[in-house]
Amino acid sequence: MLPTPDQLPEALRRELPNLEVTGSAYSADPASRMLILNGQVVHEGDALGGGVVLETIQPRSAVLRTGEQRFRIAF
Repeated sequence: MLPTPDQLPEALRRELPNLEVTGSAYSADPASRMLILNGQVVHEGDALGGGVVLETIQPRSAVLRTGEQRFRIAF
């Protein structure tokens, strides 16, 4: 199981941008998946700022990566 942002080392947590999810759409087709994150529509593979990349959108969570560290956010 991947860590949540709260479980990441403190130094890494301080570098993360705000990650507020206010909407999502999950589909079996990856091209149709999207999140509304910090008021913007984002898709898998998008850079979110601060070196964070949205890797995968799942039905109630998403996997993000910063450097070599992967983590998940739930919504």
